[in-house]
Amino acid sequence: MEEALLDKGINCVYAFFENDSQDKTPQLLQSWLSERLGFVISERIGAPKWGSVASLDRVRYQARYRNIALDFLNNYYHFDHLLVADSDVHWEPSLIINMIDRLDANENWGMVSPNTVQNVRDFIEDTERPSYFDSWSLLDSNGEQAMTFAANPFLNPEDRQAWDNQEPVACNSAFGSMAMIKEEALDDVSWAVINGVEHWEFCRGIRDNGYLVIADPTLHAEIIHKKEVVPHPSVIELHRKRLKEAQMATFINK
Repeated sequence: MEEALLDKGINCVYAFFENDSQDKTPQLLQSWLSERLGFVISERIGAPKWGSVASLDRVRYQARYRNIALDFLNNYYHFDHLLVADSDVHWEPSLIINMIDRLDANENWGMVSPNTVQNVRDFIEDTERPSYFDSWSLLDSNGEQAMTFAANPFLNPEDRQAWDNQEPVACNSAFGSMAMIKEEALDDVSWAVINGVEHWEFCRGIRDNGYLVIADPTLHAEIIHKKEVVPHPSVIELHRKRLKEAQMATFINK
């Protein structure tokens, strides 16, 4: 990835936050950074091992970690773009370049997030397409929560059509386990937990600064679960019902 970015004239500052590792993760990261610009923040706080669950306690920890790293970056480094990525997301180097290019080409875009899929099929429309990951973070421009285990996670018909047509969708919140943000969109922005995942308030801050938060279906990343994920039938039923109701409401309004 570094070579691809350097070829484009892009220099990086690397920021890592880790806590409670049982191995030599901090030392390995520090060794890797010895020839690079960046830092590691390491804590021993006995935090719970959450996994990928929709827990307010978990995202409060996440908000704290992210804010500590961002404060350190803001205080000691200058940067034009901020990449925020979870440790378990997979991507190709071209994704980073493409996200920067999209932000630079669109003056009113403040943040762009990729179509991050997981190795779990689309149960909502019963297809073999991989489903969108991190639907908790995804709120459409009407504040509607996205669908889980769906290749097209949106409910709004216009958003759904845009997503299927490979067109960007403006959202209230989007974070498919990674996102790129313009530095100027970050003024007085931080992660916080009020009544949902920490990214809701972060994205609200970006929008309050006059910028759009974009989910782009043409940008791709992936989450690979080591164990098979089988959603509970009630979850599938819930989101199928939500989709049907949204489609019926559109039909009635017409």
